[in-house]
Amino acid sequence: MICIILGPDYAMARARANAIRKQRDSSGDSTSTLDGKNVSIRQVIMDVSSIGFFSAGRVVIVEDLIARLGKQGARDGGNPPDWAALFSAVPDASTLILLDPSLQSLPAAVKKALPPTASLDLSEPPRGPALLKWIQSTAKASGSEIDQETARLLAESLYPQTWMQKSRNPAFDRPPDMEMLSNEIAKLALAAHPGTITRNLVSELADRGTDDRIFAFLDAAAAGNVGIAMVELDKLLEAGEDPAKLLAQLSQNVEVGAVMATADRRDPAEVGKAVGVTSAGRMSSIQRSLQGQSPGTALGRVDIATAADRKMKRGELRDPLDALYHAVLGIAAARRSASSRR
Repeated sequence: MICIILGPDYAMARARANAIRKQRDSSGDSTSTLDGKNVSIRQVIMDVSSIGFFSAGRVVIVEDLIARLGKQGARDGGNPPDWAALFSAVPDASTLILLDPSLQSLPAAVKKALPPTASLDLSEPPRGPALLKWIQSTAKASGSEIDQETARLLAESLYPQTWMQKSRNPAFDRPPDMEMLSNEIAKLALAAHPGTITRNLVSELADRGTDDRIFAFLDAAAAGNVGIAMVELDKLLEAGEDPAKLLAQLSQNVEVGAVMATADRRDPAEVGKAVGVTSAGRMSSIQRSLQGQSPGTALGRVDIATAADRKMKRGELRDPLDALYHAVLGIAAARRSASSRR
């Protein structure tokens, strides 16, 4: 049995892998977990081919193997990855689970070698009414209750733009993070004990709408999308956000984007850890905002944001908001210029 589990939601992907493991090896005695960032395909073959301690087959879980070896030009011990050999080596009694939550689609080489009997699961978070039902059932599992309207308020507070449906522009889609949402519900359930989760409690403890708008502004500004950036900026200014703070956040965002653009297709979560950004979802969002941009364009955005900050410190631009406009419009102009040269 071969199971491939992809993202975008890490918690859902790992929960699915654990469910398959329990189904195939309830005791866990015949299960092994390998780190796909380091292991070779030959090592995986040896592990999945061995006989289990208390059964005829084994369960082998390998995380991030496809993310590492599915890239074009990847090498496995100096040779191209032999996916066909791996898949053909899995005995009928054994289970190979390739867990890659950082990916949302299969690379062509892996897809071509995958046998028709293999299963492929995408860990898509629920949206709309399905998300509200999930919030209610999770609250119940946490020992509390939450009605539908309060569940809706929670969803709108955490994901005001994307809880109902996907964004039409994938670069600006932020699917609900089910692990984070589960933790929020557990926190609310604890605060509400022994009563139910109320709207007032959600407003006090789970209001993340401003954070979401900030990310929407940062992604649009960094991508040179002036229309969306200005709409989101107006919302932030109306909410009382400090333009100087937003300029600093934009500068940080383009710096991380420059690192991501030159990271040679490395896992966004891995790059995030290296630069101190712990949110894998945030790094994936930054990576999506770089689509269609060369590393040189991404690096040029850093110079533009730095120049805006320098002009303000020298007094050439006296208002932080002017400096912010200067950076946003400069990034957009550079993006248009780069596109016209192609």
